[in-house]
Amino acid sequence: MNVEVIFAQMLMLFAMMLTGYWIWKKEWFDEAAYQKLSKIVVNILNPILVIYGVVGKDSGGDAELVLWNLGFVALFYVILILTGLVYVWVFRPAESERRLYRLMTIFPNVGFMGIPVISAVFGEESMIYIVLYMLGYNLILYTYGLALARKAAEDAGSVVSREQNQWKRMINPGTISSVAAVIIFLFGIPLPAPAVNFCDYMGNATIPLSMLLIGMSIAKADLKKIFSNGKIYAYTAVKMLLLPILMIVLFRPFSVEPVIFGVFILQLAMPVGSIVTLVAKESGADETLCTNGIVLSTLASIVTIPLVCMFL
Repeated sequence: MNVEVIFAQMLMLFAMMLTGYWIWKKEWFDEAAYQKLSKIVVNILNPILVIYGVVGKDSGGDAELVLWNLGFVALFYVILILTGLVYVWVFRPAESERRLYRLMTIFPNVGFMGIPVISAVFGEESMIYIVLYMLGYNLILYTYGLALARKAAEDAGSVVSREQNQWKRMINPGTISSVAAVIIFLFGIPLPAPAVNFCDYMGNATIPLSMLLIGMSIAKADLKKIFSNGKIYAYTAVKMLLLPILMIVLFRPFSVEPVIFGVFILQLAMPVGSIVTLVAKESGADETLCTNGIVLSTLASIVTIPLVCMFL
């Protein structure tokens, strides 16, 4: 794998984040505009990019690879759940923070950052593999993830918010587009040229707008407070460097399809997902730790992802 190319891609994405940071500091965006643009990216542009990534792809020889990828997706979440448990056992964070560290570990940014980074590294052919991670993400987040966040709130003595319709929340544009992408790919369903062009133009807006939003979220954070938290540094090193490199070493003796394995490793190396803060807040847990983890891990990813790729 050409690490120089990957580092150049990460620098390009970082430049987009820096632009978002500058836009926020110039006060060209306020919180309301930020939230509205986030909704557009998450609910419209990201799903369209997912669809476009599989349009016109021949599933003939790839169906078996999709099944292999499904196995790696299952392994991915098992590894993250176990890593969260091991981390809190080894580093012994405060009782009120233990489940939050586990929550941050299990739910990396597989979509909002995973899609632009992985598609930049492996191209559009990786999209069919990414969508299965997103399907698993939604399923686990709105079941196990919510339960974990509520337990974290109870540990902190907070009032827990009870969401009665978590199953309905799994039916969202991300899940729908992922299911549609799998169906289109497996059955080779053609889309008319105007629809393909629409998906092309709209999907191309996803990467720059996603990076602008991440830059704005960094600009909103109290960086001085985040950088003074030593435990977050240790967590970031374990999650974004030690874990993916360990998996690379363990799988080295085996012959695995490079793109499937590369997507698996890069998803492990992704920063904490922004949805974690929202889930913690809704459940009554202290979202400050989650916000700190998101910001620091996102900044670190500019360096850690190319480092991980050096071992691939």
